[in-house]
Amino acid sequence: MKYLSFNLLLLTNYFKTLMKITQSTFGLFNEYVLQNPSTNEVVHILPELGGIIHQLVLKTETGLHKIINCGNTPEELLSSLLSYPSTHLFPWGNRVKSGRYEFEGTSYQLPLNEVGIQNALHGFVYTSPFKVYETTESETEAVLILEYLYKGGYVGYPFPFQLLIKHTLNAKGLTLSYTINNIGTGNLPVSLGWHPYFSIEGETKNDWTVSFPSTHQYLLDDQMCPVDRTPKHYAEGFNLDGQVLDAVFAVEKQEIVEVVLQSNKQDLSIKVWQQAGEQQFNYSVVYTPPSGDRIAIEPMTAPTNALNSKENLLIISAGESYTVECGVMVF
Repeated sequence: MKYLSFNLLLLTNYFKTLMKITQSTFGLFNEYVLQNPSTNEVVHILPELGGIIHQLVLKTETGLHKIINCGNTPEELLSSLLSYPSTHLFPWGNRVKSGRYEFEGTSYQLPLNEVGIQNALHGFVYTSPFKVYETTESETEAVLILEYLYKGGYVGYPFPFQLLIKHTLNAKGLTLSYTINNIGTGNLPVSLGWHPYFSIEGETKNDWTVSFPSTHQYLLDDQMCPVDRTPKHYAEGFNLDGQVLDAVFAVEKQEIVEVVLQSNKQDLSIKVWQQAGEQQFNYSVVYTPPSGDRIAIEPMTAPTNALNSKENLLIISAGESYTVECGVMVF
């Protein structure tokens, strides 16, 4: 009897510490919630709305911190969608100038969804429905994999693909692993990015310092597309007080690059890390919106307008795959 009671106690403790994935609704959308019951860290994901990560809460020694919040209500979230909060940018990140590009001798025209300056912006999966591909719960992590299957019907982009996004919540924070599979018969031209906005409750950008190993900043024309670049090094960091940024940076090519947002008022830093080896997340966009209470730190595989410049454009052969990772942690 004592042996049975001991085993029941072990079993009970196991299930108490098991990472969880639960489902609920957020307005009209199904919501998947990855949770660490031991720390109360949590990730809220909306598969049917582009796989948006609309809330992320992580823990440091000083407590829990909601560092991504795209809206506490469905109405707040929907009203913010024009700023692409926490969306996945694919099959191109940022802009295609005038929506026109050429690939392998054929010219294409994409719909213009940035009407004011006449560009095709951020691909077409950012609010498209993803399917839940796989879920896994264990003692150490909760994993949700989403799938977007594209057969080639979008105007100006006839290249089929499967996009898998693996979300992993564990003791190291949140990791995103992107896998792109070319399911077509020809080459697949793509670039990829993630567009999260980070905030620290009760603070503004005037309270923050940001640092990252940049090498160059891209100079933009009146359509916000690169025309040149200039050396820019922010490894030592700079204070965001009074700064206005909307810039694309090339970063050092190394195994992992870290962009660190540090509070000047409390012991809290947000680290956005990205794989930055050859043809990985070799770029970062840093953007401070007019509200001043958040900052976009966006890992990118290519600079703006890569479908035209071909700079770091990923070309995936038929039947081949490509995987790259980024993530977030706090300390």
